[in-house]
Amino acid sequence: MYCNDKTILYLIAMLKAYGIRHIVASPGTQNGLFNASVQEDEFFDCYSVIDERSAAYTAVGMAAQLGGKTPVVITCTGATASRNYLPALTEAFYRHLPVIALTFTHHQGFDAMECQSIDRSISQNDVKVLDVNLPLIDTDDDKRVFIQMMHSALTTAVRGLGPVHINCIQNYDFSFDTKNLPKDVYKIDCFDSYFDADELAGELSGAKSGVFIGGHKRFSPRLEQLIGDFAEKFGVPVYCDHSANYHGKNKILCARAQWLARASRPEILIDIGDVMGDYSAPELYSKAKMWRVSGNGKFVNRHGHTRKFFDCPEELFFERMNSVTVEKKSEFYSQVKKCVDEVVIPELPLSSPLIAQYLAKYLPSDSVIHVTSNCRRGLNFFDLPSGVDSCANVGACGIDGSVSTVLGMSLVCDKLCFCYLGDLAFFYDMNILGNRHVGKNIRILLVNNNCGVEFRVNPVVDNPLGEKVDVLIDAAGHNAGGACGWAKSCGFHYMSAKTKDEFLSQINEFCNGEFDSPVLFEVFTTIADEQNGKNTMLSLRDKNKEKSLHRLMRHLKGNKK
Repeated sequence: MYCNDKTILYLIAMLKAYGIRHIVASPGTQNGLFNASVQEDEFFDCYSVIDERSAAYTAVGMAAQLGGKTPVVITCTGATASRNYLPALTEAFYRHLPVIALTFTHHQGFDAMECQSIDRSISQNDVKVLDVNLPLIDTDDDKRVFIQMMHSALTTAVRGLGPVHINCIQNYDFSFDTKNLPKDVYKIDCFDSYFDADELAGELSGAKSGVFIGGHKRFSPRLEQLIGDFAEKFGVPVYCDHSANYHGKNKILCARAQWLARASRPEILIDIGDVMGDYSAPELYSKAKMWRVSGNGKFVNRHGHTRKFFDCPEELFFERMNSVTVEKKSEFYSQVKKCVDEVVIPELPLSSPLIAQYLAKYLPSDSVIHVTSNCRRGLNFFDLPSGVDSCANVGACGIDGSVSTVLGMSLVCDKLCFCYLGDLAFFYDMNILGNRHVGKNIRILLVNNNCGVEFRVNPVVDNPLGEKVDVLIDAAGHNAGGACGWAKSCGFHYMSAKTKDEFLSQINEFCNGEFDSPVLFEVFTTIADEQNGKNTMLSLRDKNKEKSLHRLMRHLKGNKK
């Protein structure tokens, strides 16, 4: 029998999923639920050592003898017991040995004057390579976070990177009636540079798979070529947004892929890059198993969908995958491409999607563009001209410093540097316009709807609150006067548009005209037009989902014949 505590049950289930069986246990009450449960499970090899200092060194000896990639768990009670682990964990750190220090507590705070209540939230840098504090599992969200943290800890341990500390909150209920562990856990397979490319190719052969690129540094020509050759070889799409800076073969914008039916979405995605600012992207890979490729040694689990982790450079992964034979080239890219190309964008009001549509059309091919927030969402529906480099501050997805970032770009490149942003982001950072280093290669397209319209086009916020959002949430009413005075006083050539015709008559000049100064083009839009613009783009998704589903079903029937 196991204990009835759900948190402990999931902890044990995760250890078993990763094949971690060696446990050195010291006596105690706070780790009693765990100890009493694992001692009844024949999967585990349990050893009892009274002194925690000796127990930890015993685990060091075991981990070293087992080859340095087989984790050994040490566990003890609360109070000062865990402090005795520090000497051995220091040894494990410098020898890169996978000792897992598993500590327990039955509370979430350290200021209630409870017995054996100590703060383990901070420890020395050289006693662990990773430190996680597991939540108590009461809800599905708790479980999701718990499993995510356990994957981070256990993938670090099984790769032999060094000691890991796991602190677990538990209920203090010594009842043991549970016969079976949870079944909804799994192991993330970890690989280094020596993975079996032929075996992986077998899984991808003919499958609905693809490549997913988050925000990425500018690609080297070689890596971009390798990714494109891989996509072409396997017949799969490369999903990305403009922050990926990918200009290679089989490119499909994630925002446009939302127009596909769920049944035609990918089943496997090779995941590279960092955070993506396209908030609709998780819907694309909601049912996909992701293979994460990263050469920095750090495990990340994009939205909890990772199933394989490759700790190797991206270039090496795609080079090795391109060297194998593909039994059956997939038709998935051609299906996806056909679906997205058939979508016709209807007439749009003067709004961020319309502005993005024409900005993408007229941007000079040898230029760079930085995009923020709601503007980024609109631009992600439209392909940029070949050769345009794009970027966004999506590391934390904030609005801070967008104009300053473009200034930095302009100082080290002789191309035209565009910035496409909303009024909150602009006025937040407008002081940089007066900087003496601002040059004539800067062009700013400012969408001024006199508020943070992001909140008004979001039905989760707008539907229950409506105009009440304007009071404090979207900061409405601050920027009605526009940027004209400030821009001109800083030496900018100023342009403006308040109607659709005025915008359309000036956008080409803004993008391609010759100016002797930096340029700011301010386009005034309304909340109603912004809402209509976004809803029009979303309606394309709803209309085309059913169409693409019917097309997919016809294709499948044809294959059966």
